[in-house]
Amino acid sequence: MEQVMTYYDQRGACETQIQADKGGLRLTQRRKHSLPAQEALVLLTDLAHNLLAWSVHWLALEPPWAAFGTIRLIEDLLTMPGRLYFDDGRLIEVQLQATHPHAAQVATGLARLLDYFGNP
Repeated sequence: MEQVMTYYDQRGACETQIQADKGGLRLTQRRKHSLPAQEALVLLTDLAHNLLAWSVHWLALEPPWAAFGTIRLIEDLLTMPGRLYFDDGRLIEVQLQATHPHAAQVATGLARLLDYFGNP
């Protein structure tokens, strides 16, 4: 019975995370009319959720940014104005808008991300 109660208690956190994903990924009104399209949407949503969850670790975000939920992560950090520069399809430079309040933290996180995966 104790294990059942533990799983039941975890249900609330899971439901909260699903609601945050729906809001952050703007999924509240996205419905597809064909089954293959709906299945593709579900798979892409799962991929987006996992990438967001992993990105906190990859970027090595520090408080308070490490505690950002899906909505704040997307709206405050990942939609930061800037430019990407490519040469022969290879990323060579990332410029973030310096006046953005989170620019320094995100720049540090992006450097850690490139160190983690290597420069593409």
